[in-house]
Amino acid sequence: MSRIPPPPPPPGTPGGSSIAAGVGVGVGGGLTSYATSLSKSMTIHEMRELHRKANQDAEAKKTELRLVLASRYRELVGSSDEVLHMQARSKELDELVRALPGLAQRLAACAERQSSSAGG
Repeated sequence: MSRIPPPPPPPGTPGGSSIAAGVGVGVGGGLTSYATSLSKSMTIHEMRELHRKANQDAEAKKTELRLVLASRYRELVGSSDEVLHMQARSKELDELVRALPGLAQRLAACAERQSSSAGG
């Protein structure tokens, strides 16, 4: 099967690299003239082949997007789990730091009792 060249861009579209660029063009009949030039330059078989290829490309892009989104979602869930783990560890550390003054007082009192019982 021979490769069908892409149709020319619709008149008045910048770059004109995609068919969608001509959608909504009303001034000068851009989309209508594009369709007319397409129908004059291509056979029905070529148009069907172009349509089939465009559908295949669109489906491939959808699949690629789904895979990328799934990957990003997994990364997001993993990051979320890490954040929750870090939060739990930080709460534990905060509790230990808050307990230090009381522990230091108890240690000082214990040391004072031992020194007074050893000296008395």
